[in-house]
Amino acid sequence: MLLRTTILSLLFFCSGLLGAADGYPENELKIRISIYRDLSRLAVTTYGKVYVTELKTGNRFLLLENANYEIRGSDSKYLYIGKQKLLSPIKLNTPDGNNFLKINSRKYKGEIRLINCEDSTLNAIEEIPFEKYLYGVLVSEMGPGWPLEALKAQAVASRTYAARFINPLKDYDMTDDVSHQVYSGLEKVSSDIIEAVNSTKGEVLVYNKKLVNAFFHACCGGHTTSPGSAWGDVITKPLRGVSDPYCKTSRHYKWDMFLKNSDLLSFIQKMGSTALKIKSLKPYSKDKSGRIVRLSFSTDRGSFKAEMKELRKHFGTYDFKSTFISRIEKKSNGYLFSGRGWGHGVGMCQEGAKGLAKKRQNYKKILNFYYPGSKTADITGVLK
Repeated sequence: MLLRTTILSLLFFCSGLLGAADGYPENELKIRISIYRDLSRLAVTTYGKVYVTELKTGNRFLLLENANYEIRGSDSKYLYIGKQKLLSPIKLNTPDGNNFLKINSRKYKGEIRLINCEDSTLNAIEEIPFEKYLYGVLVSEMGPGWPLEALKAQAVASRTYAARFINPLKDYDMTDDVSHQVYSGLEKVSSDIIEAVNSTKGEVLVYNKKLVNAFFHACCGGHTTSPGSAWGDVITKPLRGVSDPYCKTSRHYKWDMFLKNSDLLSFIQKMGSTALKIKSLKPYSKDKSGRIVRLSFSTDRGSFKAEMKELRKHFGTYDFKSTFISRIEKKSNGYLFSGRGWGHGVGMCQEGAKGLAKKRQNYKKILNFYYPGSKTADITGVLK
């Protein structure tokens, strides 16, 4: 059926707040994910039944099926679906079955809360069962086709990581991007991802009866590091860093990046240097894994020290993949950085987990390798 673009297409349906029968069971653990932030408008497409509820009044509406809508904010307490004015916040709800909605480019099921902010922008928050949320995380953080035991290890790590952020006193628990862990909805979920999540349902990592801060990253380059080295956080036994030979076949294991003298000069000037010329540079300090913590620049105004993580951030973490630099080679107009791995290097190395799974190690052995001293426990007992 062709989609119908709709302007005044809200149909009054009934009053009353949504009950458990309209969505997921009330006793099922849920998590709230900020999926869009600070946008002036959102494009929504309905596929099947989608209900709208004004949360403050309880008024409930049914959107037309297979229709397009534009939702926008305002400078008041209202937001608009087409020309229909609604009191903020509202909730979009898809009943169980084949009903879902698309917001901008992504498809979602369940409940989406839309909030009109004081600056007339919209925030969209998805409330979804915790275990189903993990389907969307694994799609983004590993993807279909990875070894099943690696996917299971990722499921436990991601479940543990997310559980630490559940906080009913906040508007939402986590964002859907690399600020926390990437979640892109449920559209591309595969059978192996479902199996990985379902077969580890409720399992989290604990140390001394507390949730482990189960960080993970793409590729460690041969050695993981501690959160103390990466961010100055408190170091616990499961996150002290381990030697890891299992990611050597990854395309991210070794890489090179060339930086021009002029670009490096702009960087240190941004960091506070008054230099006009860089004479040389070298590592000033490293952590126990071998990652550079600080760089020393010899300049026409003397020596200048800069944090390596700031340099990486400045030049982009996609191209400047890590602070694990094995060689810095001076060229005529700049420096060639030869590095290893991709990401902050703390916790589980995803490429290493793949390597271990290919060596027929099960997910618990993989987790014990990257988070030594940790144990698995049921999330319901830990969150009490």
